[in-house]
Amino acid sequence: MDKNLQQLSELFLKFPGIGQRQATRFAYFVLTQSEGYVKTLADTLVSVRKQAHTCSRCFRVYEGVPGMCAVCKDDHRDRSVLLVVEKSHDVDSFNKTTYNGLFFVLGGLIPIVQKNMIATTNLAQLIKRIEEESQKQYEVILAFPLTPNGEHTDAVIRENLALFPIDISSLGRGLSSGAELEYADAASLNASLKKRE
Repeated sequence: MDKNLQQLSELFLKFPGIGQRQATRFAYFVLTQSEGYVKTLADTLVSVRKQAHTCSRCFRVYEGVPGMCAVCKDDHRDRSVLLVVEKSHDVDSFNKTTYNGLFFVLGGLIPIVQKNMIATTNLAQLIKRIEEESQKQYEVILAFPLTPNGEHTDAVIRENLALFPIDISSLGRGLSSGAELEYADAASLNASLKKRE
């Protein structure tokens, strides 16, 4: 494989869920497209990246003006409920449901073998937020995939929030074991919210 093609393939390989064969197919696909398509693709990537910001409140990546995202600014949302998710696009999945509370993006799962969990996620920021808001009636819903690392993350967060006078629940088992939230349909997510533990 040529050097440039190999480099392009390696860039696609960094995408989540993409293997070597798919990365190579993507690289060859880009090579066979018109210059106009490739320029539009490159310009769009640069533009989207320039417009991307991390919300100062929930840590979700969004497009727009730096500061707080539209969800955190929305006064019509239920501020007594906080749904903690792994990734920014998990927020988009729940925005298709009847859930009307606020969100917090942890920024990743805490692996079972992880030693410095505070440094690799937004756990410290979550603890600080709960500390600030726990004086009122408050519920935290933990919404992680039903995988070993997802369940470990759930347990670690429960342990860290145990001292606060809040209700902590997890999604009900309406989701399949090993399921990723971004692939779940709205009906399954709604059932999971209703059957949370």
